This record gives sequence, structure tokens and C-alpha cells, in this order.
Amino acid sequence: MPTTERATIKCTATFSDNSEHRYSLTKVWDKSRPQALVISIAPSADFNISMDLTTTLIENNLYSHCFGGFCLVNLISKIGVDVKKVKSTTDLWNKETDQEIIKQSQLADSIIIAWGSFANTRQKYKEREEEVINLIKPFSDKLYQITDGKGRSFLHPLTPAIRNSWILEKFSW
Repeated sequence: MPTTERATIKCTATFSDNSEHRYSLTKVWDKSRPQALVISIAPSADFNISMDLTTTLIENNLYSHCFGGFCLVNLISKIGVDVKKVKSTTDLWNKETDQEIIKQSQLADSIIIAWGSFANTRQKYKEREEEVINLIKPFSDKLYQITDGKGRSFLHPLTPAIRNSWILEKFSW
């Protein structure tokens, strides 16, 4: 006899009053399992029902690592920014962005740095990375990075070699 299985994913997103910034996107499917905070680069305009590829890969990989949900925050909170084309970082994040990163870091069981190496050639973003690293330093006991198991680490979820299979490794300063 056929059986029916059901799953519910509760999705919430936190935005600025003017809807120009998304501070967090949370997806929870099992509260009894560990929850992850993932810190990536910048939010897409997609949330809740429609998801971009990065968010889909995060969800799939965290599910396979037995997490029960995640909160996604970003170095940049302004929605729809093409970080490769931006000339100035003015107004790309604000104090609420940092407050949300700290708040979600406190709540998470694990924090996964997933912004990759895009800032290596962009000084303004390198400074932003350093600011966020300083925000999450108090939580260093639960910091992880995505690796490929072949010597490459500090990877973004869109990196082809790890899209479907993350290796999570403790992050070291």
C-alpha cells in the first residue's frame, strides 16, 4: 500500500523597513536537529518560495549533513547587488546587518563561512570580511568552512567541485 510522507519547511526573512536590505533568511524543517548559520556574500531577490541556486545548494547540503535548518546572512545585505560590478560599497550593509549576524551567531549550533575568496582581489570587500570575522570571533568554537577534501578550503557553495557534497572543516584563524 502506498504511503505518504510530508515535510514542512518554515521560511522567514527579515528585511529593512524600505525592503532594500535582507538581513536574514531562515529555513527550518526539523527543530530537534542542529541549526546552522551560513554567512555568504550577498542576498538575491529570491526568498521563501522561490530560491536562487546558492540557497538551494545550502539547503541540500545542510540536510545531508543532518542539520534541521539554517539561517542565511551575508557580508552585504543590500538586495540584488552584483558584487563584481559595484564601484562603491557605500550603503551595501548597515548596523542592522551586523546586529543580525551577531544575533544569529548566538543562536546557531554551527556557523559556516561560505563567502569564498571573491574578496581576495577586491580591497573594500576584504575589509568587510575582516569586519565580519571580528564580529564572529567570540563564536570561534563553532566556526566551520567548506572544503573539497583535496586541499582547497574557504569555498563558496557555487564552487562546482563541492556543489553537491560539502566537507565541513573547523575554521582556524
